[in-house]
Amino acid sequence: MEMHTFTVNGNEYSAAKMNAFSAAKHLVKLKTLLDKGLTQGTEANAIALLSGIDERTLETVIMPIMRDAMASSITVGVKLDSEQNVDKAFNVDTLFDFFEVIWEVLKLNFSPFFTRILSLFGLTPEGLVAKAKALAKEKAEKAIADQNVKAS
Repeated sequence: MEMHTFTVNGNEYSAAKMNAFSAAKHLVKLKTLLDKGLTQGTEANAIALLSGIDERTLETVIMPIMRDAMASSITVGVKLDSEQNVDKAFNVDTLFDFFEVIWEVLKLNFSPFFTRILSLFGLTPEGLVAKAKALAKEKAEKAIADQNVKAS
């Protein structure tokens, strides 16, 4: 497996590109989580896309991905493969860093797949992000307008 290192908030981490079968197995789990939101098609927003994720997701989806990717905190010197080791590497003040590390591991292993899927629909990852931001802005503006109407 090909190892990669990356930095999050000044701390160094490493992760491996998974073998094809492991990545495919995890991809199916990720797809299942996102299915509920994706059924809304182009009208899906970030909340809808995350609607399939619950408190068990960390244990049943994310941690197995971290284990198979051999994610580690180089700075602290622990593998990010268990609750205890995650607690050694992060605390409540650095919790966002943990999610950034997860994001980096997901990008490393799945972004080529999702980029190719998007290209089938004439989209790019940047275009999808821009569309999601525009939808979020539109929803926020509508919520503010609705609130102002109620306040009047």
